[in-house]
Amino acid sequence: MENLTCSVCHNDNRKGSLFCTQCGTKLSLKQSNNPRLIMLSGDRPKAIFNLNDDRSMIGRDKNNTIALSDTQISKKHAIIMSGKGEYWIEDTKSKNGIYINGKKIEQREKLVHGCLVKLGSTILRFEIMSTI
Repeated sequence: MENLTCSVCHNDNRKGSLFCTQCGTKLSLKQSNNPRLIMLSGDRPKAIFNLNDDRSMIGRDKNNTIALSDTQISKKHAIIMSGKGEYWIEDTKSKNGIYINGKKIEQREKLVHGCLVKLGSTILRFEIMSTI
């Protein structure tokens, strides 16, 4: 069981906590079940991006599923695709590429729970609690 992130203030709370230790919001295991990206560093630290669609575009363009303001990220930098309970990320010919756990990817790469995704100077953690 992982730490629970508060859906209101994004504080990380210890496993087993019923309420957020920072703001008092009731915590729910259900909120952590969907696949998501959590911003570890970037313009909105601790922001949570739920991956509810089969395809999620990431980039600077405001029309992307996940719009980031990092100037080192291309307008349409990456795409996350899902199918049969698996998630994959692919570079869409961005200028600065994508790094998974510190390694630059050259082709579509499978995302696994806990992996770190670096786009420009932004670092995101992929979480999918149903696989634990």
